Amino acid sequence: MKKARNNSSPVILIALAALLVSCSTAPYKPSPMNLEPLRQRAEVQTFEPLTVKAAVPGAGESESLFGVPLYDNGVQPVWLEITNRGDEIIRFALVSVDRDYFSPLEVSYTHKKGFSRKARAAMDKRFHSAGITRYVEPGETVSGFVFTHMSPGTKSFNVDLFGATTQQNFAFFIEVPGFKPDHAEVDFEHLYSQDEFRELTTEEFRETLNELPGYTANEHGEPSGLPVNAIIIGNGIDVLRALLRAGWYESIITDANNFDYRLATYYLYGRKSDAVFRYQRKNSVDRNELRLWLAPMRVDGELVWMGQVTNFVGQRSYIEQVFLGAHLDPDVDDARGFLLQNIWYSQGLKAFTWSSTGEPVSIDQPASDFNGNPFFTDGSRALMWFSGEPHSLLDTTRLNWFEASDL
Repeated sequence: MKKARNNSSPVILIALAALLVSCSTAPYKPSPMNLEPLRQRAEVQTFEPLTVKAAVPGAGESESLFGVPLYDNGVQPVWLEITNRGDEIIRFALVSVDRDYFSPLEVSYTHKKGFSRKARAAMDKRFHSAGITRYVEPGETVSGFVFTHMSPGTKSFNVDLFGATTQQNFAFFIEVPGFKPDHAEVDFEHLYSQDEFRELTTEEFRETLNELPGYTANEHGEPSGLPVNAIIIGNGIDVLRALLRAGWYESIITDANNFDYRLATYYLYGRKSDAVFRYQRKNSVDRNELRLWLAPMRVDGELVWMGQVTNFVGQRSYIEQVFLGAHLDPDVDDARGFLLQNIWYSQGLKAFTWSSTGEPVSIDQPASDFNGNPFFTDGSRALMWFSGEPHSLLDTTRLNWFEASDL
């Protein structure tokens, strides 16, 4: 018996071809390139004879400026304006903003799907003309975008400018519209009453270390959490800048992917952490997490932050974490050591020492927190004085208060 001929095949092929054609003929109609909102809110820094203005458009602004959703594809444009009042040519190193920055046409290429040939050409022209030049002639002002990898929270980057006899670094920390970090919700000035807050000298602080809490607790105040393994001394803006410069990023208040934070909430001083910072690894699951609580004291005029730093390892996806919980590296000392080295190598560490005021927990008999996470520790805590401005790692002071840790 002969097979019945499928007369619908040509029709289907024609329909598919028509669909493909229609999908690749979308017009490209971005809004006019209005840079005035960026100019008005730009941060301005001047080191004669150079001035740099910088602003970062949010997700909606970026889509309006370029006609495609850049943030959805991990691209975050940074707008710069550079003025050279000197008498020599100045060269701008784009890699100072992002070592792996995207070229304008690279960004255009990754967004071309679904557009017509004419639209793609217009997109190329739009992105190419928006890029910033690498050279600034004497008496000239140039402006344009550097296309960087998208990072949540405050955008931290450098702008390095060079001339025959000139070398200048500009460091920026720019708030991005549409992002509100978790610590923005905390009223730090009223967390403690005047009677609760203590002003200490460094020597007085050293003498009170044994009084500081060694473990976090659960919401009922039961001290069965993880060790408080890092104590940071520094005013809020300095701590924030040191962490951002070292590659940590802020947590957004409505972070849909923040399953571990919702499931494994740790308390200190009767409240949830005041701020959570994350250092992302190569995939979306592996990361270090730093939880911070403001302590009721200052040391020589600088605030004290109790920290709990842990390393999440990648055996579980975010969906698995919802049902099974986040998987922590039980060696909490390793995360503590990473934080210290990371801040030091990022030139954010003025001084450090070790405190042996914690409780050792053997690897042979690990403890578990209230979420069932096993852990072990040598009982030491890292005390770190953070610097908001770059501080040479060769100038970092080690205070010999206690026996040196094996780190």
